[in-house]
Amino acid sequence: MTKRKKILLGVLVVFLLLLAGTYAAMAFYFEEHFYSNTVIDGMDCSQMTAAQVKEKLKEEVESYRLTVTGRGEAKETLTAWDLSLSYKDDGAVDRLLKGQNHWLWPAGAFREHTYQELVSLEVSDEGISKAVDGLAMMQEENMTAPEDASITVENNDFTIVPEKEGTTLNRDKVTAAVKKAVLAGEKTLDLDAADCYEHPAVTAEDEALKERLKNLQQLVSASLTMDFGSGRTETVDKNLLITWLTQDEAGNDVIDSAKVTEYVQQLADKYDTVGHHTFTTTGGETVTLEKGDYGWVLDVETTAANLAQAIQEHQQGAFEVIYSSSAKSREENDIGSSYIEISIEQQTVWCYVDGELVVETPVVTGCVNNGTETPKGGVWKVKSRKSPYTMKGKPDENGEPSYVEEVTYWVPYSEDFTVGLHDLASRTAFGGDIYITNGSHGCVNTPLDAMKKIYDVVSYGFPVIVY
Repeated sequence: MTKRKKILLGVLVVFLLLLAGTYAAMAFYFEEHFYSNTVIDGMDCSQMTAAQVKEKLKEEVESYRLTVTGRGEAKETLTAWDLSLSYKDDGAVDRLLKGQNHWLWPAGAFREHTYQELVSLEVSDEGISKAVDGLAMMQEENMTAPEDASITVENNDFTIVPEKEGTTLNRDKVTAAVKKAVLAGEKTLDLDAADCYEHPAVTAEDEALKERLKNLQQLVSASLTMDFGSGRTETVDKNLLITWLTQDEAGNDVIDSAKVTEYVQQLADKYDTVGHHTFTTTGGETVTLEKGDYGWVLDVETTAANLAQAIQEHQQGAFEVIYSSSAKSREENDIGSSYIEISIEQQTVWCYVDGELVVETPVVTGCVNNGTETPKGGVWKVKSRKSPYTMKGKPDENGEPSYVEEVTYWVPYSEDFTVGLHDLASRTAFGGDIYITNGSHGCVNTPLDAMKKIYDVVSYGFPVIVY
């Protein structure tokens, strides 16, 4: 072997020895260090020892921040300290480094090595709960409760008011969402997107709510008009029915029957005329008449029942009011233009038919001195007409009538049929002050010819005015 070849061989041996040493040195280096381009949980750990990586991971955990956002402008930050977080060395980093084949470093040193979810956290449920409870947006005074969609009245019609979401957070959901975000290493948490808010139980699209709206509209759809004469009308329609709505024991929407009855009673108070008459006498005087049984009396019970049924059936148009007592006219002046007028003071009777005077006669009314005065200050109705008729007084102690009197014409008008107009053959004088000392037992003694005329024109219900 020539000298030159020996030199070349020596150089080659030295090179190979240097190369082998370098390879071995790098292998030993990467036995304790991660390859270049190593990323662990997003953190560059190139050529770092396991201890260095763990220290960096610890720093990363300690610097952790979770930004929590809510509805509106709500935004808060939770730190690792707030959350009681700490790094837990569970040997994952050591295992990862040990699994790195350092003898094959030429193949691994120039490739990218990415590892996820190697950070192990010490997560305290108590710490997370405490952090959640400390959020300002979790405080009761900062939360607005959600509002269910509801039905309201606007412009005398029903409409659905949409629900309101509010800002009330569900603590369990918030706690679970925060824990999930922390374990996943998330930096932000949107509580709205994570469905952590309490929701209204009823929305505007709720079928039961829509059905209730339809039912309410039907309940108040009736429109009924009552005619009380002289242009006086009363109407029951949606505007009024809305105020009568209530709910029964089962929670169903209904028209309050008590309100219906109350309304009908108000109509009776307004339009009943028995005991409520003002009358202009033949002499032009205006008198108030508060007694008697003549006039209109609304049958509250029957009318209320009929009205409730008509409302339930959604009826439209005229509604007939039922009366327990009626008069000759439904106009505001229900006495009309046909009536008997009796003046106790003037001892005179006038009888009008359709506004025409058919009788004017002196009479004798109940005796003042005997205490059998004719009731006055009211309007009564004729109860019947008899011809001839036998009048009998009240029974005495022996059961015998106090008097018996045969009359040709008898027209009773008092409620008990004991007071009326009649002729009296034994009486020859009428008018003046006879009634004071020689008056009747309470009836209106009338001359025979005048009594016949009255008898011929009156009938049941004919008004009799006494003042």
